[in-house]
Formats: sequence, structure tokens, C-alpha cells
Amino acid sequence: MRVRFGTGGASVVAAVLLLIVLNLLDARTASAQPPAERGTEERELPTTEPLPQPSIPPSVTPSMAAYPLELMGLLVPQPRRGRLTLIPSIGVSEEYNDNVDSNNLNRHSDFITNFSPTVTLLITQPTYELNAGYSFTAAIYAREPNRNTAFDSQNLVVSGLYRLTPGLTVSATDYFVASNYTNVVAAQGISTGRQASWRNTFSPVLTWQMTLADSVAIGGDYSALRYQDPGGADSDTFAARVTETHAFTARLTGNIGYEFTYLHQQGSLDSTTHLPRVGLGYQLTRTLNASISGGPAITLIGGDTVVSAAGAASLVQTLPFGSAALQYSRTVGVAGGAGGTNNIQNISAALTLSSLVRGLIVVLNPSYTFSNPIGPSQPGQGDIKAFSLGLNAAYQIYQYVSLFGGYSFFYQRADRPSTEPDVDQNRVRVGIQFGYPFNFD
Repeated sequence: MRVRFGTGGASVVAAVLLLIVLNLLDARTASAQPPAERGTEERELPTTEPLPQPSIPPSVTPSMAAYPLELMGLLVPQPRRGRLTLIPSIGVSEEYNDNVDSNNLNRHSDFITNFSPTVTLLITQPTYELNAGYSFTAAIYAREPNRNTAFDSQNLVVSGLYRLTPGLTVSATDYFVASNYTNVVAAQGISTGRQASWRNTFSPVLTWQMTLADSVAIGGDYSALRYQDPGGADSDTFAARVTETHAFTARLTGNIGYEFTYLHQQGSLDSTTHLPRVGLGYQLTRTLNASISGGPAITLIGGDTVVSAAGAASLVQTLPFGSAALQYSRTVGVAGGAGGTNNIQNISAALTLSSLVRGLIVVLNPSYTFSNPIGPSQPGQGDIKAFSLGLNAAYQIYQYVSLFGGYSFFYQRADRPSTEPDVDQNRVRVGIQFGYPFNFD
């Protein structure tokens, strides 16, 4: 048995830690108060408002750069006249894509007309809630009609919770995406060229609020990734985790947890990863939250034991007109359709404007991913760098009519011997959506 130690990402984590420390010092200076006359310091009691909890789960919901435009309404609170709201709609859009095959060696551009039926379901009850949306897109290609299809893409986004008791809650999310653009399908945002592919990720969580200051969360993920052509490696990811969280003060929380991940892959060695971790969450100001967590990722693969760093850090700022977030994560997982067991590092930011103008939502999301294989060398695997930038917007011009548009840029480079293509791709899409809500008591 051989033991290897992986490094990388230390400078990014250090930068995030420095930013958190500077904000802590600034917040403490601004809020300094003279000592109380009683001569004793009273301990702040934890509030019931949840604080940000650091975690290192695989991506479940789509990144903002790849979020389906037809379902952007799920990102903002919807006016509801009843306990159940059903909104069927139809969208018509025009798209320009300068690299339809997602491969710089076979570059083609095209204009694509899309028809997108959509349905969203919103349920609010005293003990349970459900938000769900499904859409599919029929596409007509102007220059290559042989690509025309009734199901060019599909998206299903579901999140719900059930309150078993005041202190015990079951929640779950599910995300399904099918598309010919493999970077949109893969949670890591890595492309294996144009081919039919799909992913479904289901994540249940059981949360128990044991006391006002202590809670336990038990959950996991199952993610299935499938490709039609041999150019993409199918994989199944199973993850289980448990986390205990303690609120030291109204602003400071700490947690300790354990995560187990099993990767089953086509054409690659299976692997298991054990990750004990600790973390902190701190409310720097009333509107700025920070979290950080990490630990050693111990991966068993092909008779080797590889120890690498894993962690996550985030800053989330609530704005009068939306929110801004900065996130960094380092995990062990598959590199999309490239397969293999990899160290995956991701740096992303998101700016969401949801109340700047009534009826308008704008999302800007840049994201950079770096993947490098770990364990025994396997054919066709190498380092992959991928960058995506998404700018999406939707504007409700009338009660039942919305305009939407989006621009996305995708860039990928793969170091040989990786078989994944180099990609430079620009996509521009504008459209209109008609929908009518049905409210039920």
C-alpha cells in the first residue's frame, strides 16, 4: 500500500481566511461597546435564525451559470393566493451558438429556435412545503436541420421539506438535467463534447434541533451521470454525511462531522473517500455571513491510499436589492464524463439582483474549476481547467408575460493525455414566456 499526499488550493483558502479575519476585526471594532455596569459579561443566547453552515457536499442544484432560464421564477418568492399554485407556461426563444459541437477542432455555429413548455408547482402548508419546476425544449436548427429534436434539453428542479415535529425536519432536493451540452450536465462543469447525456442527483437530509444551541443533520446524495456515446464515462456517486452543530453565541457556530463517498465508474477504478471535518460559521454583520470547514480526505483506490486536503469557504452578503456570494471548495469526485477519481477545486461567485426593479431578476455567475487525477495513472486522464460565465435575466412585463435572456461563455483546456476537447463557446439567447397561475386553497 502506498500513501500519497496531495496539495493545492492553499493560496485561495488563505485569501478567503484573510478576508474573514479582516471582516471580523472590522465588525468587532465597529460594534465595540463600553463594559456593562453590572461587571459581568452576559453570554449571548443563540437565536432561532439559522446561521450559515459550512459543508462539502457535491453540487446538487444547477450552477447559476447553467440555470434554466424558463425556471428562473423559482429563484425569487412568488405571490401565492392559495396553498397550492400551479403555473403552466410556454416559452419561445432564439439562440445563437458559435460552437454547437463544443469542440474547437470541429467548430460550427448555428441559430436555434426553441419552444419550451414549462410547469411549476408551489405548495405551502403549515407542516410541509414544496417548490418544483419542469421544462423541456424542442429545438429547430437553422443551418443543420438534422439536429432538430423535440427534447433537446430537459430540466427538473425540486425542493421540499416536512416538519415532523417542531424540532425534527426532513428535507430533500432533486435535480435532473438532460442536454447535448455536457458541461451543463456535469456538476463539475466539464465538457466531453456534444453528446446526449443526463444527470440526476437526489439529496435527503434529516435535521434534529436537539436544544436551542445544538443540532444534528444526517443526509446524503446519490448522483447518476450517463452518456450516450463512449466518449463520456458513466458514473454513480454515493455520499453519506453526519454533522453536529453547536451555537456558541448568537453569531458564532461550530460544527464537526464525517462524510463517506463511494465512486463507481465506467472504465475507471472505483474509489472510497473518508472525510472527517470541522468548521465554523460566523455572522460578521447583520448582512454578511462567513463559513469555513475542512479536513483530510482519505481516498482508497487501486491499492493506494491518497491523503489530500478538502474544504469549503464562503462569504455571503445580503444586499438591499439581492445578494452576493463568494465560494471556494476542494473535493474528491469524478471529473464529469472524463471520469476517474480527481481532486476538484472550484472558485465561484454569484450576484443576484431580485428587487432592484419590480419584476426583474438578474443573475451573474462566474465559475472556475480545476481537476487533476489522483491514485494510479489511468489511460485518457489528465488535468482539466474549465471556466464558465453566465449572465441571465428575466423581466415580467405584464401579469402573465415575461421576457428572458441570457449570455454564457465557456472555456476549457485539457492537458494531455486527457482525451477531453478544448472548447471556446459563446451562447446568446432571448425569448418570451407566457404563463397563467392556478391557485387552490
